[in-house]
Amino acid sequence: MRIPAAALALAVSAALPRLAPAADVPASSRVDAVTVSLRSARVTRVARLEVPAGDVRVLLAGLPDGLLDDTVRVEGKGTAQARLFGVSVERVTGAEAAAAEVRAAEERVERLQDEDRALEDGGRVAEARRRFVESLRSTYADERARNLAVRGVSSREWADLSRFVASELAAAGGEGRRVEAARRSLARKLEAARADLGRLSAKRTQTTKAVAVELHAERPGAVELALSYTVPQAWWSPAWDARLQPDASKVELALIGSVVNRSGEDWSGVRLAVSTAEPRRGLLVPKLEPHYLTRRRPEPVRAPAPATAGALGRKAAPAQARARDAVAAAEEETEAKLESIEEGRAAVEEGLLAATFVAPRRETVDGSGQARRIPLTRFSLAAQVGRIAAPRLDRAAWLTAKVVNETGVPLPPGSAGVWVGDEFMGRAPLAATPPGGELTLSFGADPRVEVERRVLERRHETAGLVSKDEVWRYAARITVKNRWSQKVAVKLLDLVPASRDEAIEVKVLEGTTPAAEDRDRPGVRVHELELGPRQERTVEIRWQVRFPRGVEVSGLE
Repeated sequence: MRIPAAALALAVSAALPRLAPAADVPASSRVDAVTVSLRSARVTRVARLEVPAGDVRVLLAGLPDGLLDDTVRVEGKGTAQARLFGVSVERVTGAEAAAAEVRAAEERVERLQDEDRALEDGGRVAEARRRFVESLRSTYADERARNLAVRGVSSREWADLSRFVASELAAAGGEGRRVEAARRSLARKLEAARADLGRLSAKRTQTTKAVAVELHAERPGAVELALSYTVPQAWWSPAWDARLQPDASKVELALIGSVVNRSGEDWSGVRLAVSTAEPRRGLLVPKLEPHYLTRRRPEPVRAPAPATAGALGRKAAPAQARARDAVAAAEEETEAKLESIEEGRAAVEEGLLAATFVAPRRETVDGSGQARRIPLTRFSLAAQVGRIAAPRLDRAAWLTAKVVNETGVPLPPGSAGVWVGDEFMGRAPLAATPPGGELTLSFGADPRVEVERRVLERRHETAGLVSKDEVWRYAARITVKNRWSQKVAVKLLDLVPASRDEAIEVKVLEGTTPAAEDRDRPGVRVHELELGPRQERTVEIRWQVRFPRGVEVSGLE
């Protein structure tokens, strides 16, 4: 029988009158499952106990102080035919929670100290016995030596005396060694007991929470309670490995979850899941207010300054492919006989607003904040491999792969380690991508695609019969060379300036290579080039800028 949290109904509560105070029943619990979102974690604890008939108040103590009280929920099942009437959360100071444990630890230290003093007394007795025997031997020998002329000592007497002294000294020495060994062993136990006492004493400054669950059992029996709550001191961060397989035109995306738990509560052997949900982001729907335009004095419009050549940093070119010699081939043949170790895969559950990845096995995450990295899943996606070059900013042609998210689940944003085959190229951000969305990844500069941009013309003149206009004419030629023995696709980007002032006229001149316009970025020209093996292509751009004399224009090249 499951008892949902909604069972806290007044009608059910009124059905059973309280005849006696509820009996407090302490219960131990363990963390069984945790679902970690991007900003918090949902923890589920399980407690199993026997309850008597009648009203019972089950106490679940030792919960983290940071849990959110209003997120506590309780469900249950069992043979006791119990009903749930209320749940309350109480703060427990460290001194109160640790009082019994501290007292038990103090008693253990005192008991071990008493044992040590008893052993010390035993050692003193053994030492006194040894001294007494040696004193007796010396005194008897002196006395017999003085009275030797009066009464002689037989050899048997001397032998008996020697055996007695040797036996007593051996017994005293053995007892002393036993006491020393026992005290060394006890010293280690005493040190550990004092360390436990110090640790428990430190807990007096900590504060925890306890949940009291009020039940009424029709008959005694077993009950299993599932207590869940949210802690904000835990989260997870997506991390990716993006590996391009250029020969197969595929990109393999491996998702890794980095889980951080700073709640102070250890999660040991739990069913762990991570979710893309953001429960603390907020639930307020934005309300758009009107935006009114008012007359104002016009100001001169300045064209944006051209970007510098160093705006995009050029990554180091990938290492050249190494030739495979006979020894490497033999090693590869040997490795082919070995079976590779497969990586565990998380189960993916797609919800209405978020996706949840359930770890393939139970995991342990301590509560001190040490990040735990867990491989979750791996996707293999078809890729459209190409190059993108913007020679105004950088002469490199960047190797890129465009993929469509056909996984059926949203890809969460995160930092991605970028690989080309087995070559690590660096790290890059991976944007959030919904199912069906497109994602473009960069894998570094391709040294076998050369791009060169040369300025052919930059000329200034005046035009007009009555009022003179300033005219600037420009021309540039871009050369793209493919050094590969196979065809490549290159997306070449360049631009002509765009005007925001009707007095400034920008015109593309004849001789310009046709191109597509970028709708989101005025003036940016897109050339989709297909270059065959060892092929070279040329693109020319010609334009003029015309404006009345006396008008100052910024942004001219």
